[in-house]
Amino acid sequence: MINDFDLLTTCDISGFLKEEIRSIIIYKSDVKDSDIVLDINCGVGEISAEFSKLAQKVFSIDESSQATAISQQNIKKHGNIDKVEIINEDELSAIEKIENFDIAILNAKKDNYNEIIEKIHEKINSKGRMLILTNILDFEVDIVNKLSQLNYNPKITQINISNGILLNKGIKMESQNPMNLIYVKKR
Repeated sequence: MINDFDLLTTCDISGFLKEEIRSIIIYKSDVKDSDIVLDINCGVGEISAEFSKLAQKVFSIDESSQATAISQQNIKKHGNIDKVEIINEDELSAIEKIENFDIAILNAKKDNYNEIIEKIHEKINSKGRMLILTNILDFEVDIVNKLSQLNYNPKITQINISNGILLNKGIKMESQNPMNLIYVKKR
């Protein structure tokens, strides 16, 4: 796993996923070396970098040119850039152009997630896996309802990693990057 402190970041791009959360995503994805992965709303590219070491190919998608530039740097430094195609455009347009994929990881941070989920559902390979991340409860409820309408059986995992901070009186546990992970597998 890439150490959190080794990632290039910027205050203009929302926070990256902590290494403990990335390890759960990798485990839940059941990634194989023959899989093609979409990292939608890739941010600083931490997921793309991790999956580039495990999958056949990764499409790293973000409409922010600053995000894709930092992603490229992080993937070059920590992953396998030869296995990654970085796409700097909106999610729906990018997904439309990709013909074949097995795993889609969506960081649902805008309210177009239902359209993105529908597009993934149309295009993902048989037995493909979708992992959707959000820390907004209203999004989570809406996403679960959408996936149920599409005949998926969503599994929800609430991830709350806490790190200890040494104080004079003991150790204080402080939550880091709480996240909800919604997982489905195409039947």
